[in-house]
Amino acid sequence: MPFRHVYGHEPQIQILQKTLGKKRTAHAYLFSGISAIGKKTLALEFIKAIHCEKTDMLNDSCGECPSCRKIQRQSHPDVFVIEPNGQYIRIDSIRQMQERTTCRPLEAKQRAFIIDDADRMNEQSANALLKMLEEPTASNMLMLVTSRPYSLPQTIISRCQHLRFNPLSMDAVARFLVSEKTINEQDAALLAVLSGGSIGSALELNREDMISYRTDLINILSAIDGKDSFSVIHLASFLGQKKKEIMRGLNILNAFFRDVLVCKETGENNRAINQDSASLIAAYARRLSGEQILQNMEQIEKTGMMIEQNVNKSLTLEAMAFKLNY
Repeated sequence: MPFRHVYGHEPQIQILQKTLGKKRTAHAYLFSGISAIGKKTLALEFIKAIHCEKTDMLNDSCGECPSCRKIQRQSHPDVFVIEPNGQYIRIDSIRQMQERTTCRPLEAKQRAFIIDDADRMNEQSANALLKMLEEPTASNMLMLVTSRPYSLPQTIISRCQHLRFNPLSMDAVARFLVSEKTINEQDAALLAVLSGGSIGSALELNREDMISYRTDLINILSAIDGKDSFSVIHLASFLGQKKKEIMRGLNILNAFFRDVLVCKETGENNRAINQDSASLIAAYARRLSGEQILQNMEQIEKTGMMIEQNVNKSLTLEAMAFKLNY
């Protein structure tokens, strides 16, 4: 998948292509952004573009030459992907990297190492990597990929060219799902909203159990009586205790109230993401004012931010459930 086939991340691709055009690649890069948005994919594409054997490509890879195919299959003798072994990336993995950097590349002009989930290096590993960054060599390039750059030592970050990746637009995620995975447009639009801008999350969400989960959550909304404390607490408990599941539930709630707001403002349901809940959306739109709907969306987003900070999940979700307008 050359740069021209990557969905989204146009600014980052332009920076990398400009670097290729000037033939001035850095010795170390840090790609950071939320999980499963294509950071590692783009790192591989950058390496493919550097080593592509077709000279007529304009700062991109052909995707077809032996070098491109080997990198895509992760069988190139000069391209290595280092990943956590269990909970951490351990010192042995970094030492193996150090040993390889002392030898000349076998096929390419430059050896490349992608360190995935780089924030999961233990202290020993991070210190060993820092020594490599402090003494760079022209024949080796390091690419760190992380969703938690704040967990890396500042001394490592400062020695890398840092590219920050934003979540993809809903349109980009939906286009990928329709064109690459042949998912119908309505389901693709819903998955794009729930994914939070991550193609990987959208693909993970496209499962029968997640579809059932969304249906159950919206059914709970339909049965809630704001004056009945037990029905409100049921909503909070249904969202669960695992951060990942809670965030997905909050995304579903946010998408629902987004539909309610659109219906309230336009009087139409044909632009709803949750098309199968059109009657419930219309009922909420009649019952709530525009200000109340916006308050709900703000409360859901605020709750998501608090959950990310590892607060007490049960109390936070119950407080949100009681503050929502039904």
